[in-house]
Amino acid sequence: MSTAEDIELSGWADQDGVTKSALLHDMIGRERKRRILQGRYGTEIDMIAGYTETSLLGGKIWRGDNLAGTDAGYTRVKEFIERYSHDDRTLSIYNALDESTAEINCSVEDIPEIVSFVYNLEHAYPMTFIGESPSSKSYVIGMTLTRGRIQTPGVYRAENGRLHSVLPSNLA
Repeated sequence: MSTAEDIELSGWADQDGVTKSALLHDMIGRERKRRILQGRYGTEIDMIAGYTETSLLGGKIWRGDNLAGTDAGYTRVKEFIERYSHDDRTLSIYNALDESTAEINCSVEDIPEIVSFVYNLEHAYPMTFIGESPSSKSYVIGMTLTRGRIQTPGVYRAENGRLHSVLPSNLA
C-alpha cells in the first residue's frame, strides 16, 4: 500500500470513528460478499441494491440472497413494478420448496401488499427473485413457502383485501 493510500485509509477510519484494521475488515467482508454473489449469479452485483439484474425469457429479473428486506418485500417489489411497469400483469408466487406456483389475479397496484402478506403469512424465507414473465403476463416472485397456507399449485383472486381460492367450475 502506498503512503498516499495509507493516509487516505487513515482519513476514512478517522471519519468513521474506527481503527484502520476494523475498516479494512469491513471492506474485505463486502468484497467477499460481492465475489460470492458474482460467482453465484455470473454478473456484476449492485451492492447497494443487493441484487443482480438479468434478462430471462424476454423479461427482467432481480436475484438476491433475500430481497424481502425489513418490510417483507413490499418496497423492493414496488420498486421493481415501478421500473418495469405493465398495467396488464397479474401475480405469480413461485414456491421454491416444491417448485410450484400460485397464480393470483389482482390489480398491479395491489401486488406489493399481497406479496408482503403472503411472505408474512407463510413465514417465507428467503425471497430470492422478483421478475416479469412476458409469456404469462405476470410478475413472478420467488420465495420458500413454509407453512402451507397458500396452496401451490393454486389459483387465487384478490378481493376486498382477501385472497379467495378459485376452483374450476367442474370441481366446485
